[in-house]
Amino acid sequence: MLRLKRMWENEKPKLSHYLDTLKKGKVLIPFGHGLGDTVMFINPFNALCKRYPDIEFTLAMQKGLGFEELEADIICANGKAICSSDLSYNKETDEFNIIADIDFPMSEGQIKLTKGEYCCVHELGIDPVSGHKKLTQGKNRLIGIHYQITCLPDSSNPDRTTAQLIWDDVLGCGFIPIEMHFEHVFHNPVNKKFDFIDCSVRHARPQISTLIGLIEQCAGVICVVSGNLHTALSVLPDNRIFFLQKHFKLESFTKRTDISRASIMPGEYKGEVKEWLAKLDK
Repeated sequence: MLRLKRMWENEKPKLSHYLDTLKKGKVLIPFGHGLGDTVMFINPFNALCKRYPDIEFTLAMQKGLGFEELEADIICANGKAICSSDLSYNKETDEFNIIADIDFPMSEGQIKLTKGEYCCVHELGIDPVSGHKKLTQGKNRLIGIHYQITCLPDSSNPDRTTAQLIWDDVLGCGFIPIEMHFEHVFHNPVNKKFDFIDCSVRHARPQISTLIGLIEQCAGVICVVSGNLHTALSVLPDNRIFFLQKHFKLESFTKRTDISRASIMPGEYKGEVKEWLAKLDK
């Protein structure tokens, strides 16, 4: 097994020098970098694989940073990606012919080459490539929440305990809650923001077009019987709406029957939002 390090240093042979000799075999590339460098390295890695189609390449990324979700965008005919908690690979192994550490250095002050191109020239020893490969594993997990109605708040709004249970359930399921409460000219002063809410639009200019755009960008919305609910009913399909029901029944406002709901009478919420989110996440 051949171990290569600091190939970017002057006068050192680059990875291609050894691959030209190897011709066939297996190569491991430990890449212990952050998200930005990892995304920038996808195109150089794919170019390396394409140049040496008879060599099997494995890109080893740091475990614990969620890079498993990048693997599908990295793999190619003779290249794959794995996540490992230990990228030192100090023990001798027969699994790989070459282990080549890629430092992906920053050449400060020069603008002729991008960081990806610099790696290609000074570490990989291949023609420079750069750019950002389009990533395909995106998942919208933004959830809009509207807890408070302007009129008749006692008949519609949840108490703080129930509201926080819902907020925590959204976070606990891996989604991002945002309070969709705009303080318009008829804002009811009793509708104060709950102290646990750390993401809200209350200070944004209240415009219907902005509300519609926000709802459209959400994976789903959770609403009491407010203007936000009716706007969501005008924009989203049933499966992306969750109704918080207190004294007013949903059937008083729509004949749509496939909208998930939960009672928010004090003590009655049983975590129903989690089941709805599980279906959204499929």
